[in-house]
Amino acid sequence: MRPAPPLYKNRKKFASRQIEAILRQVVGDNLCSSCEWVRRGAAGESVSQAPSIRQDRRKYRRSIVGMPIQALRRTVSEDNPSRIVGLHVADVSRGGVGAVSQEMLESREPLLLLFPPVGPGKGLDTPGQVVRCDPCADHYAVGIAFERPWPR
Repeated sequence: MRPAPPLYKNRKKFASRQIEAILRQVVGDNLCSSCEWVRRGAAGESVSQAPSIRQDRRKYRRSIVGMPIQALRRTVSEDNPSRIVGLHVADVSRGGVGAVSQEMLESREPLLLLFPPVGPGKGLDTPGQVVRCDPCADHYAVGIAFERPWPR
């Protein structure tokens, strides 16, 4: 029988460890400063020590998910194989996602995020736009804002 997981008195610390585990599954030990910024932000920690020292201006609370999805580049023709981009979503909110990508995405690049069905429900195709793409060791930390917030 497996021992029960440790209880964290501090929810931020618990969320931070969850997102770090997800990111390490995707990028291995190449966890860079941008990934650290994603991990800390997902945990609700202050991002004033983040690499670019930007303010956290989020309108919606983020949830840690750790799921692979595909995205379609909306400006690339349908017969071009580079149209499909693989993303590993680290966190999601009503307003957007934080993800890791093996490909560089241009700022303001329009995408269609293809979320797979969860349970008996339908998948969710969500239009969005790249708001940041920070290079890391062998990957990119990507922020994507939805064109319209998800309903509650």
